[in-house]
Amino acid sequence: MEGKIWSKFHPLFGSDLKVGFEMTFSKGAAALDGLNPLYEKSGLIHKPLNETVTRVYEPAVEILGSCKDSDGAQVLFEPALPDGVLFRRLILTRKIDHHSGKPRRWMVAARYGEVTHFGFDSWNSKDQRYLSLAYPGLNPEFVPVYFKIQMEGGDFVYLEVWAWGSDKIVVQGRRVRENEVPESLILARHGLKT
Repeated sequence: MEGKIWSKFHPLFGSDLKVGFEMTFSKGAAALDGLNPLYEKSGLIHKPLNETVTRVYEPAVEILGSCKDSDGAQVLFEPALPDGVLFRRLILTRKIDHHSGKPRRWMVAARYGEVTHFGFDSWNSKDQRYLSLAYPGLNPEFVPVYFKIQMEGGDFVYLEVWAWGSDKIVVQGRRVRENEVPESLILARHGLKT
């Protein structure tokens, strides 16, 4: 357990966009019995009162770079509980200003093969702070997701985020050019409902 970063979320684009790796178990699952006590102490176990599941967030083993300060970032997770998992998700979260209660940056996501953009500031988003993506999802491999982030002064930054692995999960992000992202992301604008 030496060297783990005991937080739910880890930076991809500085504090503005972070990623966590979540595993969902049946409430009271035997696999949870041998879990390191640091998971509980670090707030990485979530037991919703009105649900029949327990969610466990993995600490990162390693974080390399940042898409905010350089061209790329990598976050490595080594799930402690591979058995008994109902499903796994990547949870992306963005920075909310504590004074205003509003997000610091406008951002949306998109994937190739999907009709429209989604998440965060998208017209169809249900949660402006979190974006949950099944891992690996319906496909055997995780489908990359692209982000459009508005910077100070109105310029946009585009990121590509993808993930791979089963025993060791690598989440990698990198800056990309506008011509590398889905068209629905290029067309997405603040306040636009399409």
